[in-house]
Amino acid sequence: MLAGLLILLIFLVLAGMMMTKRIPALLALPLMALLIGLVSGLASGLPWTGATADDPSFRKLMFDSILRDGTKRLSEAMMFAIFGAVLSQVVMRQGIAQRIVRVAAEYAGDRKLLLAFFMTAAMAGAFCSLTGLGAVVMVGSLALPILTGSGLSANFSSCLMLFAVSLGGMFNASNWGVFKDVLKLSEDQIRPVAIGMGVLMALMVIVFLLAQGFRERRNFAWAALEAPPPQNVPLLSLLTPILPVLLILVVQWPVLPAFLVGILYGCLTTEPLRLIPNLTAAFLEGLKDVAPVLGLFIGIGMTVTALSDDSARAIMGPLVLAVAPAQPATYILFFALLAPLALYRGPFNTYGLGAGFIALLFADGHGPLPALAIMAAFMAVGQIQGTCDPTNTANVWIASFTHTTTEKLLKTTIPFVWAFVLLALIYAVLGAGVMAR
Repeated sequence: MLAGLLILLIFLVLAGMMMTKRIPALLALPLMALLIGLVSGLASGLPWTGATADDPSFRKLMFDSILRDGTKRLSEAMMFAIFGAVLSQVVMRQGIAQRIVRVAAEYAGDRKLLLAFFMTAAMAGAFCSLTGLGAVVMVGSLALPILTGSGLSANFSSCLMLFAVSLGGMFNASNWGVFKDVLKLSEDQIRPVAIGMGVLMALMVIVFLLAQGFRERRNFAWAALEAPPPQNVPLLSLLTPILPVLLILVVQWPVLPAFLVGILYGCLTTEPLRLIPNLTAAFLEGLKDVAPVLGLFIGIGMTVTALSDDSARAIMGPLVLAVAPAQPATYILFFALLAPLALYRGPFNTYGLGAGFIALLFADGHGPLPALAIMAAFMAVGQIQGTCDPTNTANVWIASFTHTTTEKLLKTTIPFVWAFVLLALIYAVLGAGVMAR
């Protein structure tokens, strides 16, 4: 129990220091991973080395798992970020983004909030079927310049995209895997709860758009497109940011080949005789842009690895079971008040400690909560993770692309998502009856 409290204290202190900018996430996340590994390894009594290479040991946890495997855990996401950055450079350097933004701004006129509403709805619809950072990069490379180019601030546009990704993700059956695998729930059991919560989330997005939209009326277009666009950008070139999405959705291509086709298409349809110089410049500038993102991905991978280790889960298990609620009222209060623990890969984050906690709460059907109640709780608090969490790969990329910060996105979105969590939990208990065994 003491070790579990110490791990929780490490998590809270470093998360607080990141939020208050006392220490950058680039350093805080690896430090959090190493400290949690140190505590869980020592508290579990792991020997320095095991009798065989496969035996659990302190050396294996710290050196092999956290420092070796953790740093490359998000290698696929890193490649998505790199190719996405290169595609973004092609779209901007060849004048494609400027022309798209110019057309969108002309049509939007003084109706930029209406444009924001339809763009958010379109993005949410796309993420009902799309998943992963690659999809975020593709959709964001097209949608974010349109939003900011119409006069909306970078922070507001970024928040709208985060809301759209989370909202669409609630209806995306591929995101229900942990609930089906661990809790043994069927899609027919999950779907009614997800639809009800999705409707509430959609309403909260509209509230956010209206509440924050009034502050946007004095904002002017985003001045990020510094280089003058080439003359006479062909109309066919405007398909560049859309082409990868079509290849993935229609032709079922993998993400990276779809990115590569988009990159080549953008260069060939604008300045085919300068293909090699333009590709080289796009790759060099794209790598420069994405370097801070790659550093964060390394820290995130280390943290997820440390929190997912069996020793950390075994230590945190008794702490979770000791405070788990069993009554409807305490269920609502417990998960609503502690919902921010879904941030920074915390106990309510299914991509951090949360995956192990779900299994502990379920305990093969003998835990303190019904399977449907566990699913509803983590689906509700998961929207804080999905929308607000500065350690999300999507949040990191969006903040980098729009030149804002993940902490600013967190502070802007969390009041609205936290209110949603409370309403969603009330609906789960009173409307969906998830506490009934």
